[in-house]
Amino acid sequence: MIKIELLSESNFNENSLDNYVRTQEVKKVYRKQGEEYVLVEMPYVEDWSLEKKRSVAKDISSKEYISYIALDDDKVVGFIGLKKELVGNYMILDMMHTSAEYRGKGLGRRLFELGREAARKAGAKALYISACSSEETIAFYKAMGAVVTKDTIKEIEEDEPCDLQMICKV
Repeated sequence: MIKIELLSESNFNENSLDNYVRTQEVKKVYRKQGEEYVLVEMPYVEDWSLEKKRSVAKDISSKEYISYIALDDDKVVGFIGLKKELVGNYMILDMMHTSAEYRGKGLGRRLFELGREAARKAGAKALYISACSSEETIAFYKAMGAVVTKDTIKEIEEDEPCDLQMICKV
């Protein structure tokens, strides 16, 4: 049975994502054409090196984040990392991933709802998401109630020009 816990020093360390399966096979992505986003064919496989996994582990376990991890036994199979510091009325959902073999089973929804609750408790009015433009990722966030926003955080938008900038009310 999968349990979700607040990330802490007792359940997570810099090697906790070493065996995490980040692989995502993308076939279509959203790209802006004029004022609208349209799906275009752009097949690629997203994956993380061991170095990237350890960098992410370091980030989400830092004091700047509120993070939750999903564990199957002691194996991390999903996580969400939210930046503690609000930007205006937004709490930034910086990272959210579900291991490949656990997708489509409601785990992402459970993690997202914990993120929404954390944002609400912190006084945010919405989660801000710079979302990977893959068809599946955007479908997930839309199912959670997120919408593309024109009220973007410019630094994030410039840092991730292919992402869709979305918000989800909490």
